[in-house]
Amino acid sequence: MAMVLAIAAAGIAGARAETAAYPAEKRADIRGESLSADVQHIADWAVHSGDHNGMPFIIIDKVNARAVAFDRTGKLLRSTPVLVGMGVGDIFEPGVLQMDMHQTKPSQRITPAGRYIAEEDVNLAGERVLWVDYDAGIALHKLSAKKTKQRRHERIRSASPADHRITYGCINVPPAFYDQVVRPHFRAKGGLVYVLPDSMPLKTVFKSYDVVDGRVSSAEQAGPAEVPSPTQRF
Repeated sequence: MAMVLAIAAAGIAGARAETAAYPAEKRADIRGESLSADVQHIADWAVHSGDHNGMPFIIIDKVNARAVAFDRTGKLLRSTPVLVGMGVGDIFEPGVLQMDMHQTKPSQRITPAGRYIAEEDVNLAGERVLWVDYDAGIALHKLSAKKTKQRRHERIRSASPADHRITYGCINVPPAFYDQVVRPHFRAKGGLVYVLPDSMPLKTVFKSYDVVDGRVSSAEQAGPAEVPSPTQRF
């Protein structure tokens, strides 16, 4: 049951697909930037299909440790290196969400894959964050100014994606990216966050398609339920 709930929360299952024709030229405007094939695929599909619902969206590429942000029209705003969960995986193991995050094993500290309706709000410390998966305590937030033994400031600058696997599940971004991109575009009405999988098939997670196919596949998404404030997984 816990596995089923985790999959549903990430938008991986329980969807009803529909198809319709769209003009093939309707794609994301990447403004000449070089993106990974998976980021390009999801960006083009989100714009072509209208899956982002005319809202700004961010694609989290865990494999390459980058976040790529687009405005509501699908124009690229900025990309940045990020820190993500230290565990490699796409779905929380049964029982993990009921555990204190400090009691979890490193392999259980993942950033779950999926399509999320994200809203900017405050965490328990009163800091502004972009809640990605509120139920699971997963947020996109500024890299803390405090330096620790984890060396997060050095890790986020590393050229090796493996060095960026250090959080309990949250997505850490440079403060300038949050202040200049996330807050101005997401504060008013929120947006979408697409967290790409580590190993699950991309098209299985998002019910996406290649833009060149000229077809749209959309999925019904349930809104987040009202739940108590979670313990954020920094």
